Amino acid sequence: MTERRAFKARVRARMAETGQTYAQAAALLEAGNPARAVDTHPASALVVALLRTEGIALAPELAFGIGGGIGFMYAVFSYKEVGHPLLTIVCQHHPEPWAPAILERLRVPHVSVRTRPAVAALIGEGRPMILPLGRGHLPWLRESQDPREEHVVLALPGASGCRVLDGSGASHHMSANDLLAAYMGTRRTHPVISLEAGARAASDADAALGAGLRACVAGMTGPVLGNAFDVNFGLSGLRKWARLSDAAGRDGWPTLFKDTDIWRHRLVDGIEREHTARTAGRPLFARVLRSGGAARAAHTFEQSAHHWANISHRAASGTITFPELAREITRIAELETEGIRLLSARLDGEEGGRTISPTASRSG
Repeated sequence: MTERRAFKARVRARMAETGQTYAQAAALLEAGNPARAVDTHPASALVVALLRTEGIALAPELAFGIGGGIGFMYAVFSYKEVGHPLLTIVCQHHPEPWAPAILERLRVPHVSVRTRPAVAALIGEGRPMILPLGRGHLPWLRESQDPREEHVVLALPGASGCRVLDGSGASHHMSANDLLAAYMGTRRTHPVISLEAGARAASDADAALGAGLRACVAGMTGPVLGNAFDVNFGLSGLRKWARLSDAAGRDGWPTLFKDTDIWRHRLVDGIEREHTARTAGRPLFARVLRSGGAARAAHTFEQSAHHWANISHRAASGTITFPELAREITRIAELETEGIRLLSARLDGEEGGRTISPTASRSG
């Protein structure tokens, strides 16, 4: 009771600062990371938190599925200025921005802006927003090779600055000027998203989830960009990674990373922290599928999750070798090829005679 009285006092203080109603102020103060730490998928968690500011409830697992769920992208680039190749793996649906995708599939009215004056206006109006900030402007993050790399956050403006959430459960404070500078310090490829006042979810969550899962299937089977880089996405990207992780020649990992251990650290980052939920998001995705009745497809991703976890744990301990890595990735590619086939059949009503329909988690 004491904690609740303290919370109500904070709500009333915010009402006095902003002129918001009690419901609006309470929702903003409660809008933290809605997922348990082990389940956190930052990109979709931010959308769940943004929706809460207008009183719209969306379960985190459902948000992950609506946004596109899992994906894969593999890239290695070498530059003379850098002493080792730069490895990137992305394990979530990619490259479609999550916030607009979820909101559009739910048909939630929102605005999308990209200019400094427009962002400043949203801050001045006290409007919660999802926006990218340059990593080089954020002292709580580890250093990045590129200070302009985008780190997508939820900003909750108030009279004394902005509360900033990144979907991990952490909360930070920035002045309005610092927030604007951090936004201008990016390439601004991700739009700034804010809900329209009084917005409501107009779409059935079943249809939105179906659209998100179809986007997942499309992203895993390609094409994604419509150019030669598509070989690095989805199931073809997994197979390419499996081949190169133990290949001879200049493009093989034994040659690329012979003088550095950086690849092990980057594997852990890509599987556990960057652009993903834990364990490449596969356990979370399996729960999404099980909630929709796609148990057979879910089982394949539960199995692949064990291999993702093994890569991550052994990379972190420095014990995985290139041949072992190749075997793990090959098995992941086999399992996920089957999982995507089963999911596609389920979506088309070819398995069990009906399409996916979530039974427990809905928007409200």
